[in-house]
Amino acid sequence: MSTLLLYFSLLTIPLSSLRLNIKTEKLKNGLTVVVVEDTSNPLVSIQVWYKVGSRNEITGLTGISHMLEHMMFKGTEKLKPEEYSEIVQRNGGTENAFTSEDKTVYWSELPSDRLELALELESDRMANAVFREFDSERKVVMEERKWRTENSPWGSLYEALRAAAYIAHPYHNPVIGWMSDIESYTLEDLERHYHTYYVPNNAVLVISGDVEAGKAFKLARKYFGKIKEGKTPPPVRTVEPEQKGERRVIVEKEGYTSMLAMAFHIPSFTDPDFPALYILSYILGAGKGCLLNRVLVEEKELATSAYCFVMQSIDPGLFYIFAVPQRGIDTDSLEEAIYSLLDTLKENGPGAFDLERALNVALSDEISGLQSTIGKGYGAGQFALVGDPEMVNEWPEKLASVRAEDVKDVAQKYLREQNRTVAVLKPIPPANPEEYMKKMEEGSKKKFRR
Repeated sequence: MSTLLLYFSLLTIPLSSLRLNIKTEKLKNGLTVVVVEDTSNPLVSIQVWYKVGSRNEITGLTGISHMLEHMMFKGTEKLKPEEYSEIVQRNGGTENAFTSEDKTVYWSELPSDRLELALELESDRMANAVFREFDSERKVVMEERKWRTENSPWGSLYEALRAAAYIAHPYHNPVIGWMSDIESYTLEDLERHYHTYYVPNNAVLVISGDVEAGKAFKLARKYFGKIKEGKTPPPVRTVEPEQKGERRVIVEKEGYTSMLAMAFHIPSFTDPDFPALYILSYILGAGKGCLLNRVLVEEKELATSAYCFVMQSIDPGLFYIFAVPQRGIDTDSLEEAIYSLLDTLKENGPGAFDLERALNVALSDEISGLQSTIGKGYGAGQFALVGDPEMVNEWPEKLASVRAEDVKDVAQKYLREQNRTVAVLKPIPPANPEEYMKKMEEGSKKKFRR
């Protein structure tokens, strides 16, 4: 089936018919349990969403949420290091975890008759984690930072852009943390972070798939209900002040290719303006038919690639635009072409074709993402994190209701010179080209499990 036909086949379905069957219960210890019933596959996904990420970290301990994510696979009082993963895989399942600015999520997917096993394993990790192999795992995280950020042109540019865009809020810091902080963690730091944030009243348990809600709640109470409620974690008080003028940062790095990145401050993903901003990101930067690719890459031949995306964050986030100039094109020319495109969009709004294409692609992505067992759980989980999992059922309808005037309004409101930060990567020719290319090739092959 062609991509275009896929869009139409999905969008002819009434959005109301795609609503997830969600039930919620709050345990006495404060744990929110969300169940999404779906009998289409004999699978079940278990996800534990902890309300902690880089936004909850302080100077000197940046990246510790990500480090803790790694350490949560080092066993419990009952399990040896990596035994959790071995048990899940032996029972026909898959598992992993990830950390972002706002959350740390642990997930597994197994045959539905293994639900009780999965809940037993996750509750054990919430209550009884033992942090073995601390020094060796810290070296793994340092290696991950080295290859994903410090040796990566894009990673270095993105980190510099974020650090310049935020001057007060913890979003200034990278999720993986600054290298000097990683090097300085102590086991006591890690244990304190675990006992502060890995408590039931700071978590959401999502169970999605071939399961009856009553049974799921009963098992959740059995395995998680006995875990003691913790103290309320400290709130994030810092509010990023309004930006009063353009900021610019130059990154000089060994390599051959210039790069351009910019970021504009936008509100959180629960703000009424966010759906229009989300569609704007699809108009500008999603797929080959997007404006940035069509104008900068295909028509004007100024860039080899250009795209954008938005942060879906609890606190006010950023609207990003990235571009790589063609050989012989300087970043100043590419930057001016981007501003010209944005000015036209702010003056006239999106054309009918661009808006329809963006709505089709965005809704297709959202609907497709909710088809899998894990996707249903993820959709409910990200909204449960901010208070109401049922918001996932309203999200496609909010996107579908975005009009050209809404997009024009948010473009004018947020994509302003005074509200932007620009980062430029200036390549420095390697002293030893052969050694440099060998290093880049080695880095591209690196695999980091979490």
